[in-house]
Amino acid sequence: MLALLTFAVAAAILGATAAYNATPSRDAEFGSADFRLSIGARDPKLVDEQVARIRQQFGTVELVGRRVVPVPGSVDGIELRAQDPNGPYGRPMLGLRAGRYPTAAGEVAVTDGAAGLFDVRIGDTVSIDRSPRHVVGLVENPGAFDDEFILVPPRSLEPLTAVTALVRGTDADASAIFGRPGGTTELRTGAVVGVEARGTTEKGTAAALVLGMATIVLLLVALVAAAGFVAVAQRRQRQLGMLASIGATDRHLRLVVVADGFGVGMVAAVAGTILALAGWLVVASPLEHAAGHRIDRGDVPLPVVGLGVVLAVATAMASAWWPARVAARIPIMEALSARPPRPKLARRSAIAAAAFIVVGFIGLSTGVNVTGDGSVHPVQFIGGMVAIGFGVLFISPVAIRAVAACASRLPVAGRLALRDLGRYQARSGAALAAISLGLGISVTIAVIAAAETNGASEGNLAAQQMLVRTNDPHFDGAIAARTPEQLQALRNVADRMAAQIPGARTISLAIAASPAVEESIPVTKGTAAAIAGGRVASHPSQAPAILVRRLAGGRTYRWVGPLFMATPEALTAGGIDPASVRSDVDVVTATKAGALHLQTVNAKPEAVRAQHVDAAAYSSAPTSFVTAAGLQRFGLVGAPSGWLIVGRHGLSHDQISAARKLAADAGMTIEVRDHQGGVHALQTGATAAGVLLALGILAMTVGLIRAESASDLRTLTAAGATSVTRRWLTAATAAALATAGAVLGIAGAYITLVAAYSDRLSDLDSVPIRHLAVTAIGLPLIAAAAGWLLAGREPATITRQVVME
Repeated sequence: MLALLTFAVAAAILGATAAYNATPSRDAEFGSADFRLSIGARDPKLVDEQVARIRQQFGTVELVGRRVVPVPGSVDGIELRAQDPNGPYGRPMLGLRAGRYPTAAGEVAVTDGAAGLFDVRIGDTVSIDRSPRHVVGLVENPGAFDDEFILVPPRSLEPLTAVTALVRGTDADASAIFGRPGGTTELRTGAVVGVEARGTTEKGTAAALVLGMATIVLLLVALVAAAGFVAVAQRRQRQLGMLASIGATDRHLRLVVVADGFGVGMVAAVAGTILALAGWLVVASPLEHAAGHRIDRGDVPLPVVGLGVVLAVATAMASAWWPARVAARIPIMEALSARPPRPKLARRSAIAAAAFIVVGFIGLSTGVNVTGDGSVHPVQFIGGMVAIGFGVLFISPVAIRAVAACASRLPVAGRLALRDLGRYQARSGAALAAISLGLGISVTIAVIAAAETNGASEGNLAAQQMLVRTNDPHFDGAIAARTPEQLQALRNVADRMAAQIPGARTISLAIAASPAVEESIPVTKGTAAAIAGGRVASHPSQAPAILVRRLAGGRTYRWVGPLFMATPEALTAGGIDPASVRSDVDVVTATKAGALHLQTVNAKPEAVRAQHVDAAAYSSAPTSFVTAAGLQRFGLVGAPSGWLIVGRHGLSHDQISAARKLAADAGMTIEVRDHQGGVHALQTGATAAGVLLALGILAMTVGLIRAESASDLRTLTAAGATSVTRRWLTAATAAALATAGAVLGIAGAYITLVAAYSDRLSDLDSVPIRHLAVTAIGLPLIAAAAGWLLAGREPATITRQVVME
């Protein structure tokens, strides 16, 4: 019990500390500012006007200039960033690793990724945007290692066409001039402004979540430890009876056992804390690289550590309290005889279990809003989970008595095994509750993962589809204006990809876009324009038109998706009958997004006449189309953007690998269906963890029961029972507990899920049959096999046991 509690406390504190530090800080994007305002326009004067408005509203403003330049010989681009290392808000966004910051024209500092792209070191000269620059330092964004850029001196990119403004203020300040944070303002002035609020940190939430999960683990540990304290109390039954006979009260007797729990809890808390802090010093460095940001070794959440210590002591004392209460109520003569106490009727336990399950069902059904915004009401949700857990705890004695009642129809070994479970109801009931809760958690994870797995008509693409894009990755969203010869060369590459897929057809895709312009601002998903990263195309390109949805308030919009040309083959590939498209609409879409508007660069969003159709709304496949009437009304043209390759069957790994190589050589990108391998790995990992936990609890419980019934085993052996009988005895005990735990765990999991998904029960139609079979069938078989293999040894003495005290 001491080792179990020690490792549980260490895991809780170490896990919470790691989660607290692994959660990315908003400092990587905002520094110490409250808002990040991304401004972009073709005319630098418009940017200056917006900056003046921001200064007037917020006061102190730190400007970070941004511009993306191509990397010679690569399809990747790199960002030039003009930032003051001593700025009022942006200092947490810059860290100097070697050398110094650039201060003069012609000097730059590079991140390690940028240094690798240009193959330079400190002291070298690099050509950036056709200008020689001297590398004077190695820098990083301490909050995001994957943020690769080239740092230039402040104001060296002026005049600015894309800039990020860091400010401090309130939501009211941001809303006063730019609308609600998180959206993009209307483009009345010719400039685009994206407003992002810093929001609250998730570090404390992550630590609390891990600590909450650790609390559940400690609850399981408490149930297992309770079975151990039952054994301690029963082995001291005579001593407790002697204390009672000389005048000790029930309180004194309870104190004897609870003091054991306090001592075990204190030792486990101290040892677990020391082990966790030592482990933190070991895992901090690997965690830093995995998390992708710098971690302060001394940043240990002390409240979490203190709470972990309190939980350890409380868990041990709570585990000892119930066995102490039972031991104190045993009559003195019965205690002096050292006989196991007679199991009590489980009627009241069944009533309490039913009450807790009903309360938990109501709490979960009202605490989770699945069909709405997915919000969770903490009080109802946590209360419902706790109530379900207590329901399982109180129903376990009922289940033990039900299992023992089946003993009369079994062979002698099975009969004795099940009756032993009933005779030692206290410890077997606690163990059964622990097994049920552990399996219930793993089953819940597996079922939720199955519910969230995309069906055949969901996800990013169909299994037989491959989306080929012509966009240059560093001109995010902008479509380069290419000559017919260039487009034909790319089409030839797409045809070579399709030729490797039997029966595949290639469908040309074109996106509705503004006519080709110089230095157009590309449009991406994050905001109406790619100004959040300062990605402005510096070559002739076409800016796509996008479909947006107006939010409440009328000044802020949310991205819906690009608009493809409504050619018959593209409509058919999107699951839309071309004959069903009306001639009086601008847009045909399979997205049910409410009031839709069309937004182009440097123009105010305009309402569109939309026709909603029923079709598979894959997130990456063409689902929204602009008609000929829409093109004419908004003055758009079709910009070739890629091809959709559709095969007869699902694409194989070899076909995808070959296509990726062809696309990389041609400077294109491909996308195929995401088969959500992580979801299946999560299901398998949760099921395996649940089974291993159950086996560990079974090993401890069966060992305790068999140790307590050692005298009976000696009698059986003396009467002629062979090793086969002894093996069957242990195997039947383990299999019975495992079967009952699997049944209760699966039932409890589905009660919880039905309550949580009460308004969307169809999501539970996807049943993880293989994982449930491993839990319900595989676990009892493994438990029985382990019991059979590890038992059968003849007792050391076969003579009658005589106890003299």
